[in-house]
Amino acid sequence: MMMAAGMLTATSCTDFSDYNEVVPDANPTGDRTLWENILQNSELSDFAALVQKTGFNENLNSAHYYTVWAPLNGQFQKSDYENMSTSELLRKFVKNHIAEYGHSASGKIEERVLMLNDKSYDFVGAGSYSFNNLAIQQANMPSSNGLIHTMKGAAVFYPNLYEYLTDSVEASKVGLDSLSAYFRSKESTYLDEDLSVKGPIVDGKVTYIDSVIVKTNSLTRRLHADFENEDSSYTMLLPTNTAWTKGRNAAASRFNYIAQTKAEKFVDVAGTISISPDPATKDIDAGEWKDSLTHSYLVSYLTYSNGDEYNKWLNGGTSIYGTDTLRATTYAKLSGAQNILKQQISTVKMSNGVGLLVDSLDFRSWETYEPELLFPAYSSWYRARILSGTPTRIEVIDPSMEDGGYSYLEVKAPSQYAKPELDLYLPDVQSTTYDFYCVFVPNFSSAERLPNRVIFTLSYCDENGELKTHEFLDESQENIDAFQAEFNLADNATNKTTIRAFSNDASKLDTLYLGEFTFPVSYAGLTDYSKDEYICPNIKITSPFSVFNAKLRAAFSRDLCIAAIILKPKKLVEYEESNK
Repeated sequence: MMMAAGMLTATSCTDFSDYNEVVPDANPTGDRTLWENILQNSELSDFAALVQKTGFNENLNSAHYYTVWAPLNGQFQKSDYENMSTSELLRKFVKNHIAEYGHSASGKIEERVLMLNDKSYDFVGAGSYSFNNLAIQQANMPSSNGLIHTMKGAAVFYPNLYEYLTDSVEASKVGLDSLSAYFRSKESTYLDEDLSVKGPIVDGKVTYIDSVIVKTNSLTRRLHADFENEDSSYTMLLPTNTAWTKGRNAAASRFNYIAQTKAEKFVDVAGTISISPDPATKDIDAGEWKDSLTHSYLVSYLTYSNGDEYNKWLNGGTSIYGTDTLRATTYAKLSGAQNILKQQISTVKMSNGVGLLVDSLDFRSWETYEPELLFPAYSSWYRARILSGTPTRIEVIDPSMEDGGYSYLEVKAPSQYAKPELDLYLPDVQSTTYDFYCVFVPNFSSAERLPNRVIFTLSYCDENGELKTHEFLDESQENIDAFQAEFNLADNATNKTTIRAFSNDASKLDTLYLGEFTFPVSYAGLTDYSKDEYICPNIKITSPFSVFNAKLRAAFSRDLCIAAIILKPKKLVEYEESNK
């Protein structure tokens, strides 16, 4: 470190001297301090009074080197600042006009200056100069400890997004109390021991002469949004209390929890995966989970980085994706962008972006709090068990498809008398109505490519905390009649599932509609993948007929070739139907 410091001194002395150079001026003020020169200038009396009120005049009278951009009398409204608290006046006005070191106006300059309150402003010009688009009246007035530039106007202080969101007083003025309170509730502080200066040990505990307390916010981290960064640029929807309540009520029904949720537990018994007589359970505070998940979804789609390729048009740029789609900082894509932005009732300028006050959040539910769910059969994350079959993940290259192909799981029967079964987990389903689909793939490993004849049995927890099952059966009378006629099966209790099972089209990638189902309780967030704890429904896929039925075995494949189970929320299905 000493060597590095020596090198820095040896190589940077000239540059540092230039940076802090006091440009000669005809006005003989160089032997006085900044504060003395401000007091001597009658055109800066309003500025001086506000500085003195904060006590920062002592700093301007010290040996510390500053540059002051001082607004002239009559060029700003002093009364706008007189009723501010001392701390507010210091941050929003005094430190908004003062920067460290020397920033002289000489030749051509294009500088972005960091002020003492961490705001940044443009200081530019060539011969004539401006600061934050305000004309400099007199530049480079030298003092013993810095420079003064007088200017026509005061730099308007704009909060960054985080300052605005967590300012309860300002939020109350425009009806953002709910949003502000939620952000503030996620704040926490901790002692940074590395930056703090340790003192003596007292009663066995370390004390600190100078403690550095760091404030963090778990919500901004989860949103991947650095709201305090002055160099960032965001557009954020700011839902009023009215919009907050509407959005919360719309999402809340999807997060109906119960105190103890049950799910089937799959356990390894002597090398065979079996269903345990004791179900898996999760005990929670149902009301707290409902409130937490509802609000978490509500804020996850409010913020858009203006630097994101999808959002460049928000800041006057051009996006290769057009102007219909926004991408939130949580990476969710929202279509119908023009309708979303139409809801704004006013605009709030921030130092690192813009806030749009809205009285309604015009989001599509399936893109936000009620998403479509896809459970790939080839992923081990979703496989609960496989019985009487050997699983293989197979990838198909298809240039005509958007992703260049797809993957699926083949469960191959070890013999013609085996009856494979595939059980898939369905984590994170919500308390809403879904249409169920199963995506079948042709059996490429078989020359015959026979269809499957399968049934689907769903295991779920009801609102009373009891495990129940639901069978998806083909309700098409036309299919039932055709099957009975071909295989001469009586429509009785014995043959019910065989007659009403589903058959896929083995010649193509076939997305088979199974039916709709309404989950009485939500499972969102209950599964802990890191601990292999699945608290969620599961669906069993298997053949309904006996392995000794030769005629059916000859007509249908025992092997299962499945890409995924898809759950589409009913609102998405209705939207797709109306837009066909």
